[in-house]
Amino acid sequence: MIDISEIGGVILAGGKASRMGFRDKALQSLLGKTLLAHVITRAKPQVASLVLSVNHSVPHYKKFGLPIVTDHVQNYAGPLLGIFSAMRWFLESEQHRDIKYLACFAADVPEFPGHVVQALARAMPMQSSTATYICHLGQIQPLFSLWNLSLFDTVEAALTKGNYGPKLLFDPIAAIAVEIDEDSPGAFFNINRLEDLQAARQRIGKKLI
Repeated sequence: MIDISEIGGVILAGGKASRMGFRDKALQSLLGKTLLAHVITRAKPQVASLVLSVNHSVPHYKKFGLPIVTDHVQNYAGPLLGIFSAMRWFLESEQHRDIKYLACFAADVPEFPGHVVQALARAMPMQSSTATYICHLGQIQPLFSLWNLSLFDTVEAALTKGNYGPKLLFDPIAAIAVEIDEDSPGAFFNINRLEDLQAARQRIGKKLI
């Protein structure tokens, strides 16, 4: 079983948020807190160390007290580049030599189970798989995934070929899907547009306060 001390985490908030009118999506308010604050509250206890992947408005994100990781080489090229950049950060960090795995969280998904990383870690056989990802009620959630840092070169090669989405890499690396049947109406609800914020308020209610 993978120990939590071996798992670093990254909250992926590096996109352009074009469907949100190019607003800082993770900084939008939901029930009195930013989306990012909700994600941090749920993600932080699940990993040994947590970083934030952003490519814009960096001063506004520093207030959350997490290390900031910007995309390596090219900004706004998709979530796989954010994962790669976070991998590089942990591999190069002298203070995080014990980290062998990277858990990913989406900055625009404020509600997800508190055991999601544990579920991903349990499903990762030490010999036969190097990545796991969540499948919630039949729908793949590629940004909720766990990656062995040994995949660094593989991810870099995929990026070189123009693959910027983690989902396209799951089959080639034999990633394992982890089914989670969380029936909360707000679980894994993705907020892409301003109208999604209102829908999230109705779905989640006061549960996150």
